[in-house]
Amino acid sequence: MPRTNMPTDWEPPAPAWESVWSDRREPFVCALFGTSEAGRADLEEWAEVAFRNEHGPMGYERGQFYNRSDQIEYLFLAYWRQAAYSNWVQSSVVTDWWQSPAREQAGYAIWREAFQMPFDHLETLHSTQDPHGVGVYAEDVYGPILEHGYEGSMRDRIPISATTDLRANESCTDISFKQSGQRISLQPPRNMCVIRSGQNWGLCGDEERKYYLQNVRPVLEQGMRYLRDAGEDARCYCMRLVRLLDAQWQPTDQSFGLGYGADIYTFEEWAASHSTHLAIFDEFMKMVAHFGEAMQLRLWHEVTVLPASAGHFEYINCSDGTGLLSSS
Repeated sequence: MPRTNMPTDWEPPAPAWESVWSDRREPFVCALFGTSEAGRADLEEWAEVAFRNEHGPMGYERGQFYNRSDQIEYLFLAYWRQAAYSNWVQSSVVTDWWQSPAREQAGYAIWREAFQMPFDHLETLHSTQDPHGVGVYAEDVYGPILEHGYEGSMRDRIPISATTDLRANESCTDISFKQSGQRISLQPPRNMCVIRSGQNWGLCGDEERKYYLQNVRPVLEQGMRYLRDAGEDARCYCMRLVRLLDAQWQPTDQSFGLGYGADIYTFEEWAASHSTHLAIFDEFMKMVAHFGEAMQLRLWHEVTVLPASAGHFEYINCSDGTGLLSSS
């Protein structure tokens, strides 16, 4: 594990753990399927059948978020290993539905985004030994680890960073773009950074829950809105603050920010110096000081730096600000 950015004699401000997999040969694939309010019933009907396919996902989640126009959208997020996903995405239950002219004729916005998560391009971090996200499918967690809490620690946890420059450059920032009618297909650039950063306040007692929702949550939402709306100024192609929903589409006490940045430095530099993240960090550290070891808030994230040709994004009847369309 590279530690090129770790300060001398570093002591993390709080304990953290990372997910551990014994079999790292076959990468994970994360895929999202989203739509506007008008398309939710159709998307759900398809997903309920497609996800039960023999090559269906290891697991999936439902969520909702507000897009750049402050309109609500809904999504499914699912994980596979690569071979299972390749078989699944080529099966008729997927191709017949997504390639059907009915998707364009329906008139509502619908989209799908899928990307590989090779282990040498991936890192995870959990504030407790209770994993979330792709970490749910790991064999174990390891820690507490030293490689967190300092500038550049995210890169230090990504194995490929020891030998490869993860910064975007002119040769790889142009996004592959194809359009046919109301369908637009995009291939994200090499070194695009995907971050999924989650919050779980479902285990908090009444006092801690109130403290989090009144003090930390508002500044978190402000930071996510900045990244969502700033676009090119922040080098952030897309940010969605997603509220996790249960099987009846009702809100749970969990959420996550899902962002696409030009490279890993997009989020690293925002975290190190932007006023919106400094406010988040300040309020969170006040919460840590107040509740100490009794704090039950769970925080976690997973970060993937994409290799070349590691993703496929498709948008149907979507506005220019949807997903990677904002950068095309």
